[in-house]
Amino acid sequence: MRHSFFALFLALLLALFGASCGSGNTGNGDGGGDPDGNNPPDGSNPTDTQGGDKGQDGGGGGGDELICNEVQFEANSVPPNLLLVVDKSGSMRDAVSATDRTTKLSVLKTAVNSLLDYGAGKIRFGWMQYPSDSRCGPGNVSVQIGDNSVQAIRNAVTMLSAGGGTPTGDSLNNANAYQGLHDTTRNNFVMLVTDGMPTCPNGNGEQTNEADNQLALSAVQNLRAAGIDTFVIGLGDDLNASNPDLLNSMADAGGHPRVGATRYYPANSVQELQAIFETIGGMVMGCNLALSAVPEYPAYLWVYFDGTPVPRNTQNGWEYDSVRNTINFYGSYCDMLRNGQVTKVDIKMGCRPPD
Repeated sequence: MRHSFFALFLALLLALFGASCGSGNTGNGDGGGDPDGNNPPDGSNPTDTQGGDKGQDGGGGGGDELICNEVQFEANSVPPNLLLVVDKSGSMRDAVSATDRTTKLSVLKTAVNSLLDYGAGKIRFGWMQYPSDSRCGPGNVSVQIGDNSVQAIRNAVTMLSAGGGTPTGDSLNNANAYQGLHDTTRNNFVMLVTDGMPTCPNGNGEQTNEADNQLALSAVQNLRAAGIDTFVIGLGDDLNASNPDLLNSMADAGGHPRVGATRYYPANSVQELQAIFETIGGMVMGCNLALSAVPEYPAYLWVYFDGTPVPRNTQNGWEYDSVRNTINFYGSYCDMLRNGQVTKVDIKMGCRPPD
């Protein structure tokens, strides 16, 4: 049975404090802690809710005592949007490598279906293929991004045939114009798969040229400026043997380059393309949870995996996104969620300092 944190019921318990506070009799002991009560907790101690009483008296009669009401919330995973932008130019009829005579088109179809199996229910897929005609027509979104788009994409993959030029730049610009990728409630990505350099519009579908290269690069830059990251995949050893500068530059501009001299993702077999798709799928898969209510004091949040505190750290831990009202996880904690190693996530909000 495959485990996925998306399939888990994530009951998030937020203790909403500060709404009702009672006052006890003050004693003569030393209150200690933060004398002015204004420092937030550091996230490492769930009892560090207010940094100490503001007054000087502490022990004895107990000092001011906070009375906190607990409210139970549910949180839902936030599947990202991923638009698949695939090159179906005439060269996709060619073999994927000198040692593997499977056509690039066949390799692509097999790998896309594997990706859909892997990401169904966890990624919101959309589909664009280019060219849209027999030469240089730019691609358009033919399957809208959505929760139930997988079967429609499978149908498009089944019908996919190779032919025409390579209008990469114009197609990516059309992707940027697609409103389904401008969803402020979730993360948005493009995954580009191409087997060659752009040949449109200036190359008339036949010749590579610098103008078409620059058009493709600027399209990726514009996507990134709009908050849409792009993963760049090169298919076939006839392309990848040259480690083309354009694809490396596009990978850099897209925001997710590989480490090393080859910064885009090269695939020369169906196994390599499937592995790349799964890697990218894991990277985009939402390591974030949408809260059902906005926390009143987000600086006083704590997060627990199965009762164990998770540090508040954007390298290896979590952080609160006030724009999307989500808790985002990073590093090994993100991996734990993706791998189904967490059965319960608790999120609690502690008391703010007294006024």
